[in-house]
Amino acid sequence: MSQSETGGHCGSKPKRLAIGIAPLGTVSIGIVPMGVICIGIVPMGVISIGVVAMGVITGSIVGMGLFSVGVNTMGVITAGPMSMGLIQLEGTDRRYLAYPTREEAIKQAEALGCKGAHQMGSYWMPCEEHP
Repeated sequence: MSQSETGGHCGSKPKRLAIGIAPLGTVSIGIVPMGVICIGIVPMGVISIGVVAMGVITGSIVGMGLFSVGVNTMGVITAGPMSMGLIQLEGTDRRYLAYPTREEAIKQAEALGCKGAHQMGSYWMPCEEHP
């Protein structure tokens, strides 16, 4: 396939739809896609959906953006169990997180303002009682 068939790449004119490795397009799908709407492994675009995403709006495991939703997010408005944002959206209650050791759960309990920890299977959860 020629570059014109697979989509633009870094340093070339963006395509409407670009698919591949480092594709550059209005809609980009692939490994390190760049553009307006990006879906892939490390998407970088206005709207980015993937494993590690960077953009204005991100949905990912690790995301950085103005509005980020995922497991570990950084941004102005964030949502997720380990989000760091100016505004953190409700819905992620840290009392529901489980830790591999009792000590880690007790440390989280102190940060939450409760005491102790309780066992859940082979994991430990903060606070003496399940919320």
